[in-house]
Amino acid sequence: MIKKNDILKLEITDVSFAGLGVARYSDDEVENFIIFVHNAIPQDVIMCRIVKTEKTFAYGIIDKMISGSKNRINVPCKTFEKCGGCVYLNMDYKNELEIKRQAVINAFKRHMKSFPDPLPAVPSPEIENYRNKVVCPLSMNGKFGFYARASHRNIENNACFLQDADFEKYLTATEQYVKDKNITPYDETSGTGLFRQLYLRKAKSTGEICVCAVINEKKLPYESEFADLMEKTGATSVYINENTTRGNTVLGRNFRLIRGKERITDTLCDIEYEISPRAFYQINSRQAENLYKYAVSLADINEKDTVLDLFCGIGTISLLAAKAGAKRVVGIEIIEEAIQDAKRNARINGIENAEFFAADAAETLKIVEKCGGTPDTVIVDPPRKGLGIETVNAIAQLSPEKIVYISCNPETQAKDIVSLAEYGYSFNSIQPFDMFPRTQHVETVVLMSRIKEK
Repeated sequence: MIKKNDILKLEITDVSFAGLGVARYSDDEVENFIIFVHNAIPQDVIMCRIVKTEKTFAYGIIDKMISGSKNRINVPCKTFEKCGGCVYLNMDYKNELEIKRQAVINAFKRHMKSFPDPLPAVPSPEIENYRNKVVCPLSMNGKFGFYARASHRNIENNACFLQDADFEKYLTATEQYVKDKNITPYDETSGTGLFRQLYLRKAKSTGEICVCAVINEKKLPYESEFADLMEKTGATSVYINENTTRGNTVLGRNFRLIRGKERITDTLCDIEYEISPRAFYQINSRQAENLYKYAVSLADINEKDTVLDLFCGIGTISLLAAKAGAKRVVGIEIIEEAIQDAKRNARINGIENAEFFAADAAETLKIVEKCGGTPDTVIVDPPRKGLGIETVNAIAQLSPEKIVYISCNPETQAKDIVSLAEYGYSFNSIQPFDMFPRTQHVETVVLMSRIKEK
């Protein structure tokens, strides 16, 4: 029986959806026993040290590399093996794209017997420094970093390979401020301490940056000096976020502006957006443009169409659909601040054929009744948990001709597609987009069409 600290010779043959190398081990006692190995990729031959066992699988780490995969590359990050942010930083990018396409296939296989073969994943225009947003926890040593894989142990690193290059100077300056003012880092275990995270967001097209200190109190000591420091470093907006909840919840509900503009301004697909700190906004700006243009082109919008955009955020897709010539666009989003941003963004761009409502997606029918007229096309871009049965039922009752489904989780997307198929919808293509290079995540876009005769 395989036990903790056993050392086994393995060949890595696959990658799990979480980005772990997969090997199958057989001996006199077990056959095809699955072992997941951190930082291993297909074609690696390794000596593996077992670190955790379960009944049907185990986890391991590389004890010795016997022969590395031809797709291995030198890792440019000093904390890669410890940090939980990247999983594919050690492999050729083309291979990463194919692994992500295969991950989509595996996710759909778990829910369907047959489906279209996913198209090649659309590569990201940038695979480093692409993130326009980070939330970095402060360690007990007063250093920023990211959490270790599957834990909340802080791996100190303020120069992440994926984050915008400008962020490092704000993190470094804040570390010095924390040290100089003797500000205590927050301790998740005891719930004591003050400074929890530094949240940074950048508008790539304008260079504007929002800085937000997440703290375990209402007020930050020497608050004005912190604002001066951030402004001197180049910040457009400086916020305090009050988060006094115990545990690892990242942001509290209360944002308080202490310096600069309320919103930063960005341009995406030739549309100008003002973004408040709480609103959802895609973290990879250039790839988001590619994805949104593709999704709207799939919808094939004309001047007679009414479009419903669920989970609309600050109106990124809604306004693009309105600009594409729709007769009317209705956007629904549960976060009130995002809806205020969406309405403001419509005014800024002179777009009059879009309206927005703050509501849960499951309340879609009520909103549509209030607006009058059912949609011809529904565009959805839900969170990782997917649509859920109530939203699926609401969409089905609207009976749109087309549903454009954008997803950051092919597993829940496949499950929702099966539910929508029961209402008479089919699809004929799956287009993956690499929105999050070097991580295990992949975005997918599917067009579902109503079958005339069920």
